[in-house]
Amino acid sequence: MNWKPIPPPFREFKKEKCIDSAFLADFIYQIGESEDLRKPSKEVPLTQITSKAMKEKFAYLKNCLLTYRQKTGYGRGIAAVQVGISERFAVIGLNEDLLIIINPQITKVSEKKYRYSEMCMSAFPIIAPVIRPAWIECTYLDEQGKKKYWDTKDDTEFGKMLNRVMEHEIDHMEGIINIDQVKSKELILQSDPTFYDSVKFEKV
Repeated sequence: MNWKPIPPPFREFKKEKCIDSAFLADFIYQIGESEDLRKPSKEVPLTQITSKAMKEKFAYLKNCLLTYRQKTGYGRGIAAVQVGISERFAVIGLNEDLLIIINPQITKVSEKKYRYSEMCMSAFPIIAPVIRPAWIECTYLDEQGKKKYWDTKDDTEFGKMLNRVMEHEIDHMEGIINIDQVKSKELILQSDPTFYDSVKFEKV
């Protein structure tokens, strides 16, 4: 009997994700491509928030998230540092609406926690099972420089996801990538293309 090589697993999934990786290369910085991804981002001065330059940066970041959504069907949030802007702001997707959060500061965290498998554009296509608080409270500034409060404690799947996305993007502003939060370094490359249709929150 002739010898035959054993092909690696998840071939179709990896081929598909390589196509997405090539698309992301146009605007997303990956781990190792920018030192700023591992550093705390700079606060945006209150006097600069409504400036023309900042408005252009906000618009660019929103467009990056929308472009990613149109290409992949996913995309819940993106931080400025991921597109080469080392400043403390991000875009959070609230269904069809996009929320800009500037200089967020966490003031309270839930004792209850959930494990959920996250993907990050800057660590693509690794999927990491990250444990995070069920909810947080924080303050942030909006695009007009007005102080806002985030205190969503909705325990539905959507509410839990909103808090998780907020925590994920604030981590980016602190120089933390989701894979850093996996204490066991157990990283998952999921073979099922319908992964996000079946993944669930797991209470820990």
